Amino acid sequence: MTTPPGWYPDPGSAYKPKSRAQERWWDGSAWSGQTRTRGAVRGPLVAGIVGGLVLVAALLVASVLVFGAGVGRSTGDEAGGPPPPEAPPRDDGPGGSGELPEEDGGEGEVPASGVDLPVLDGWQHDPLAPMVTTGEYTCPGDGGENCLRGSAVIVVAGTDTGSAEDAAKSDIGRFAKTAYSKGTYGGITSHKAVASEKTTVAGEEGYRVRWKIVNRTKPDAYVESLAFPHPSGSGEMLLLRSGFDIHRSAPPLKDMDKLAEGVRERPDAGTGGGPPGESV
Repeated sequence: MTTPPGWYPDPGSAYKPKSRAQERWWDGSAWSGQTRTRGAVRGPLVAGIVGGLVLVAALLVASVLVFGAGVGRSTGDEAGGPPPPEAPPRDDGPGGSGELPEEDGGEGEVPASGVDLPVLDGWQHDPLAPMVTTGEYTCPGDGGENCLRGSAVIVVAGTDTGSAEDAAKSDIGRFAKTAYSKGTYGGITSHKAVASEKTTVAGEEGYRVRWKIVNRTKPDAYVESLAFPHPSGSGEMLLLRSGFDIHRSAPPLKDMDKLAEGVRERPDAGTGGGPPGESV
């Protein structure tokens, strides 16, 4: 069986528990040039963003999948090892009825290409993906990992997602549980939908669903799944996933709206939506 695309331990990097070991993107047939820091997959997704919730180029962190632009590709042997082990199948979860699906690590979800997010005051832009992050801190769990006070990433929605409303409603529960995972935040004890409405993103009619969630281990948070058609007219459905802690050090909630308002098309962007990266 073919190993599905996703993040796996970098065959060229020694793995050490509780360290910021690297993971590398496997595209389904070969190792790519994109890497991320393993410890940063916890916390508010951006980057479940995927989840949501990565230290990249020793400069900044993010919490969801990272996929570079214009980078070289290599085979498993060239990267120092064979293809990764098979990943378990994904559970896309229920619709937007308010139920929370089982946790999903977000493997196989690819950040969008051809679009980008604005960089607000106090935020950092990931160099390889349409993703912004802010406020790194030690996660509340006992894993010694790093989390983020706020993050946002644009990923490609799954196929056959239907309308933007359908895509947003079916994504929010899975995103919430991935961004604020049970292992890190003790599990989501309750949630309240604070927005479920049409909106406009990059000139396209989209739909947002925003939840306020209560975690067993603080902080609580706001999470949002905002689905919209790709502004290029390709017909591809995209998801802007944002996760904000409710904490004095977290960004203001209005930044979530500003990020959505600032989404723009990047006709010069390569695969992955960010500036071209260096081949490794």
